[in-house]
Formats: sequence, C-alpha cells, structure tokens
Amino acid sequence: MGTGRDEDAGRGRPGWAGHVYIGVSVDGYIARPDGDLAWLESRGAAAAEAGAGDLGYEAFLAGIDAVVLGRVTYEQVLGFGDWPYGERPVVVLGSGGPGPGPGAGVPPVRWATSLPGAVEVLDAVGARHVYVDGGATIRSFLDAGRITDLVLTRVPVLLREGISPFAGAGTDVPLELVDVRSFPGGLVQETYRVADPHRAGHRPHR
Repeated sequence: MGTGRDEDAGRGRPGWAGHVYIGVSVDGYIARPDGDLAWLESRGAAAAEAGAGDLGYEAFLAGIDAVVLGRVTYEQVLGFGDWPYGERPVVVLGSGGPGPGPGAGVPPVRWATSLPGAVEVLDAVGARHVYVDGGATIRSFLDAGRITDLVLTRVPVLLREGISPFAGAGTDVPLELVDVRSFPGGLVQETYRVADPHRAGHRPHR
C-alpha cells in the first residue's frame, strides 16, 4: 500500500507536502547521543545481505522532487561518498552559515537558517513532495504542520537513550496506520499518515 502522495499534497499546506523516511530503534531513536549511526548501519547491511534489499528507499525517493536536511544530517551524507539525491533541489537547514558543497557534478545546495527560510526556498523551486530528514528538522516540520506521512523502519535494538525526532514540547500528533511490512533481520517498517497535518503543531487550550 502507498501513502497516497498526490492526495497528501492536497491535504498539507499549500504548495507541497513533507514526507519522512527514517530508520529508528525499537524505542524510537535515530542515533546515539553523540550522533553515532553504527548500530543502524550494521543492522541495515546485515538485513540487505539477508535479502531485505533497499527497504523500499529507491521507490520512496522516486516520488520525491526536493529534499530538506538538517546540517548534521547533511554532513553525514557527505561522508557517504555518492550523492544520493540526484538533481533534486536540496535545502540544508541550520545555523552557522553555508558549509561545504556536495562536490563536482552535483547541483549546489541551498542554505536556510530558519524553517520559514527553508519553506520560502521550497516554494520558490516549485516543490510538491519534499523528503524531510534530520532529527531537529523533522521535529520542526511536524510542529509546523508540514509533514503528511512517515515511513519508520524499526531495527531490533533498544538504545535506551539517544536522539529522537519526535521528543520535545508540543501537542499530540494523531497518526493513521497505512501499512506494516517485515523484512529479514527482524526489521519492521511502519507507514503512517498524519491524520491532520494542519493541527499537528497546534497546542490544545489548557
């Protein structure tokens, strides 16, 4: 089952919809407190060797026309070697001014120091379906009601502490379960639709 992205774009704020695709521990962390991802990479590699393939990542990316990354996530991606986003516009959200570019033969990334700045860039490039990645970046876009669906691939480990894209002050974000798939290596992939993106960042009256 898919997430109905064309429908989701219409349900989100005008212009485009944000989509999340991340690997998490069973207790919901995307990295250890120091940003270490070895626990995720090793289990992902083992699952691929066992026949899990790319866990649907390429199919997900095929429906994406722009990307927003947090600065830390962007710097981690630079360390992977091959640039995974092709010709898609990429916006890096973070403080401290522009950092290194992705290299020769790759379109230059655009830099934004605030969520409204990133939204302005995405609107300007005519984005429709935006891949949002990075802990604080996902959290900010959720709070702003800019995320319409999430694909969470849980790996079988409890980290007990770490970086969460969902923890922090804010109201509940109601979700609708769209699909659940299991993969070799004990990985479980859950796809959710945000029930009401417009309300996700609104705090209830007390």
